[in-house]
Amino acid sequence: MLEHIRSQFMATFGDDSDLQVIMAPGRVNLIGEYTDFNEGFVFPMTVDRGVYVGIRARDDQRVRVKSIRFGELIDYRLDDFEKPELGHWSCYVLGVIEELRLLDLVSHGFDAVIDGNLNLGAGLSSSAALETATTLALQSLFDFEMSRVDVATLCQRVEHRYANVMCGIMDQFASGLGRSNHALLLDCRTLSHVNISTNLDKYRIAIISSEVKRELASSAYNDRRLQCEEGVALFRQFDPTIASLRDVTRDLFDAYGDQLSEIVFQRCRHVITENARVLDASTALAAGDLTEFGRLMTASHSSLRDDFEVSCDELDCLVDIASGTEGV
Repeated sequence: MLEHIRSQFMATFGDDSDLQVIMAPGRVNLIGEYTDFNEGFVFPMTVDRGVYVGIRARDDQRVRVKSIRFGELIDYRLDDFEKPELGHWSCYVLGVIEELRLLDLVSHGFDAVIDGNLNLGAGLSSSAALETATTLALQSLFDFEMSRVDVATLCQRVEHRYANVMCGIMDQFASGLGRSNHALLLDCRTLSHVNISTNLDKYRIAIISSEVKRELASSAYNDRRLQCEEGVALFRQFDPTIASLRDVTRDLFDAYGDQLSEIVFQRCRHVITENARVLDASTALAAGDLTEFGRLMTASHSSLRDDFEVSCDELDCLVDIASGTEGV
């Protein structure tokens, strides 16, 4: 990919002198789905594919960004920003540029090309990798100080403000702070985290695509978030210290959950039980107990299918096949 980025930069901008190339990886989440925006726990790991940004400074205010995958060139003045159309790839890139400009961290123009080897819409967080790679490329170019945690929170803000997806912090955090051959146990409230080795001896973690494309802004993602917030409002009546579903104990849920609508009850049950599964799964993986780890992953899928209703026939079929395969 490095030579590919270099050759594409030369083809677009004439030469590759002073070119810098930065990569940010995608991620797969082992367990802990839809818990991040409920300030809960997640357990992702990075993959060996990602987004690459080749970048070079200019001495004026002109910004030129070429997406190789989409075959489009964005060209504008840094001080003449217009918010891109929702859903367009440039939301994530120009959003990062504008946020950094507002922080006085990007002061002049640059040329950039972007490409990668992540499958889009496959659940590997290509948008978070794009945001992270863009931020890290600009950090390298302009030499400003920013911790990886702050990079993750800035990229999350871009997702909220420019893509209209009210995502949690997991994807950006995993792309920026994940380590090779490790899974990242992240507390999405405190942002405390620990990398746990995925050295599985003779076993391997396989990623299988259902080929069903997923777009957060046009899916029911934001609806699920509102349903969780409705549950929080109900439980806060009985315990005013509750700030998110992460604070709802199983006892509290069992005592008052029947006052929720059926749909909100199911959404809350998934999040509350999923948080417990994440912690148990991280303990199992650290201990090398893959049987227990697999049992928890299967339980997570059942909850996502039945309570959170975010699965599909193709994914259910893959789980059934894997569950019936020796050695899985």
